[in-house]
Amino acid sequence: MSTSHTSAHQDDDACTTLSLPFEPRSVRVARKEMVAELERHGLPQRVIDDAALVMAELATNGIDHGRANSRGQIDVSWCLVDDVLRISVCDSGEATTVEAISFNDYALRGRGLAIVEHLCDSWRVEHDGGLRVTAELRHQQALEHA
Repeated sequence: MSTSHTSAHQDDDACTTLSLPFEPRSVRVARKEMVAELERHGLPQRVIDDAALVMAELATNGIDHGRANSRGQIDVSWCLVDDVLRISVCDSGEATTVEAISFNDYALRGRGLAIVEHLCDSWRVEHDGGLRVTAELRHQQALEHA
């Protein structure tokens, strides 16, 4: 596992990127590492719980539907910038459309991006050397009301 910690914004912004093996167990690693860091930053538990679910959904989608990069890895990152927690997953996939889909009560799969859409203030897809899905959750308001 390759880990880097970088700050692309102000000195007090926390940004972390993990390059993990392109395998299902990396979802748990990404989620646990992010949760531990968000707890150290004192975010409210409900924000951490939502972020953990979003990370799990995005990373699972990347592994299930994407492709490993040239190093056999998937990159996950999270960044606290002002009142926003930004979570990104980047793989080497080339999907042309990534969207939340309609599902019925009996569907065993397909709820991931609908959950992300419900929990997050915004999410987007970028094609920058692969497929990057980024979701943003506002956390400052939650801190003030905790």
